[in-house]
Amino acid sequence: MVIIQSEIMDLDRVEKGVLEKLIFEETFENILQECKDLALPNVITDVLKYLIQHKLVVAKYPTETKKSKPGFMYDSDRMKDYTYQATTKGIRHLS
Repeated sequence: MVIIQSEIMDLDRVEKGVLEKLIFEETFENILQECKDLALPNVITDVLKYLIQHKLVVAKYPTETKKSKPGFMYDSDRMKDYTYQATTKGIRHLS
């Protein structure tokens, strides 16, 4: 018998609130602006890093063309250089 554990994590109000804003690709500045009622900017930044670490959000690097490319890594000291979007795994956590 194979037991499959659920990959759904319990998210708190702020984590879920940030994730809800990332259905579509957003800049770091837009995320801070749209989430200002949830928590302070430094908390939002930490939550975003947490969501990336758990693969619920992907950081994308803007290119000269309109489409951004997901990076295999990002620089957490330069969060403004990227755009962010919820992954399929992240969207599953919203339902």
